[in-house]
Amino acid sequence: MDLKIILICAAVFAAGFVAGSFLNILIYKLPRKLKVFSPYPVCYYCSHKTHLLYTFPALAYLFAKNKCGNCFRKLSLKSIAPGLLNGALWAFAIFYFMSKTVSVKNMLEAISAVIFISTLIVVSFIDWQFMIIPNIIVLPLTLVGLALSTAAMLLTNPSKWWFPLVFCAGAFAFMLIVHLIYPRGMGMGDVKLALMMGAFLVKDIIAALFFGFLAGAIAGIIFMISRKKTLKQFIPFGPFMSAGGILAIFFGNYISGWYTGFF
Repeated sequence: MDLKIILICAAVFAAGFVAGSFLNILIYKLPRKLKVFSPYPVCYYCSHKTHLLYTFPALAYLFAKNKCGNCFRKLSLKSIAPGLLNGALWAFAIFYFMSKTVSVKNMLEAISAVIFISTLIVVSFIDWQFMIIPNIIVLPLTLVGLALSTAAMLLTNPSKWWFPLVFCAGAFAFMLIVHLIYPRGMGMGDVKLALMMGAFLVKDIIAALFFGFLAGAIAGIIFMISRKKTLKQFIPFGPFMSAGGILAIFFGNYISGWYTGFF
């Protein structure tokens, strides 16, 4: 592998890891309805004011400032998980798109991918803990996804500029039907998440939903076999949809091409 590519991916990983600190803030504050850009950092356990480094888990561990001065609880190692995941996926996304021919379209797709990945990480962690998917995340990012996808489509096939809107609406309609049929198993948050994913993925939303439903079904079976969940209990579907969305970024063409080849 080219040394230049390795260095670029390493730099992107570092940037993604640092950006993960902001994702931590969103994951903690949004479901608790706290101000994201408050003038002071707060403890993730007791919400008390604390030192600035506490907001950045990686730096807090590095400088041994990972203990709250109020409740004296230390940051859990899992607090750096969003940063590690974000950094690794950013690096892989850049490596993936750098392996293609350099073009404005590929640059737009790379930018879209890193925004999409970070958004899905935030959604997954919030939904897993609180069983909610905040509108303040998915609705504005739907517009961002549509803008980026439409711009990329205009560069390559202007006559199909409407594709992002159609697949976005189609994903929303499909998930809404599932919600209406089985409201206990599919919440409106999942429906809105599908809307956002369709905006970013366009035709690859088909593969994303396929992967998501498959992963959710497998996880549900495993939970029931292990007796950690029963059919009457809820398993958040957002993380599985998110996993499907991330897989679709890199492998969606191999599946969605089978369905959309007639366009």
